[in-house]
Amino acid sequence: MVSHIVVTEGLVFREDFAQDYFLSNYFEEVLKQVLKQVAETEKVYISPGNSFDCPKSEEQYAAKYLLHYRPELQVFVPENVKDRPYLDTFDNARLLRKWLEQQGQWPLGEVILYCNQPHALRSQLMFKLCGYNVQQVITSHPELANRTMPLRLVYYHYLPAHLLYEWGALVYNLIRFNCSKNSFKNQQ
Repeated sequence: MVSHIVVTEGLVFREDFAQDYFLSNYFEEVLKQVLKQVAETEKVYISPGNSFDCPKSEEQYAAKYLLHYRPELQVFVPENVKDRPYLDTFDNARLLRKWLEQQGQWPLGEVILYCNQPHALRSQLMFKLCGYNVQQVITSHPELANRTMPLRLVYYHYLPAHLLYEWGALVYNLIRFNCSKNSFKNQQ
C-alpha cells in the first residue's frame, strides 16, 4: 500500500486571509493535491513542522484542513517530536521517521510526497536519505499568493530568491545529514 507524506509549506500571520487554518497559499495548494489524489483506504502522514507564532503548528492546521474537506481520510500527525526550535526539511523527514518508529509503523512501503514545486528536489532527497522509499513527488504552486508570509518564509513570494534559498538549504541539509548519518546507519 502507498503512503502519502505531506511536507509542510508554511503558515501566515494570524490577521491575514487564512480563516481558521492559517495556511500559506503554498501549503493550501499542496493540501488540495492531497485531497484530489488520496484514496480513503490510504494513509496520509503530515511531517512535523513549525508554528510561526500561530496557536497551532503547520501539521495540526494541515490535518484540520484535510479532515474538514475529507473526514474519511486517515490522517496521522506526529506529536511531541520537535527537538529543535526551527524544523527544516531534513527535520521533517528525520522526525517523522522517528515518530513512525515509535509507533511501530516503520518502514513504510512506497511513498508519495506532496510539496511546493520549488521545494521538490530538497524534499525528495532528504526523505530518500532518511530511508523513505519515495516513488513520486507531487508538486503544486498557487495561482495567487496573497497571504503574508512570516519574515522567515518571505522568499516564497519571489521565485528567484526561493530557488536560491533552496540550493543553500540543500547544502545545509546535506551537511546536517552527513553529520548524523551514523545514527541512521545504526537504525537501519
